Amino acid sequence: MDNNRGRIVVPNHPGKDVKPSLVRVIIKEAGISRQEFFKLLNKV
Repeated sequence: MDNNRGRIVVPNHPGKDVKPSLVRVIIKEAGISRQEFFKLLNKV
């Protein structure tokens, strides 16, 4: 993961889940691996 501070928009619509395909796109845009994403997710 590089430390460039960019913006990644994550939609937040009440009552709706984020689809897995969108999660994959968000992870890719963030420049992190799936493993790193889940590691960070577990910290929340």
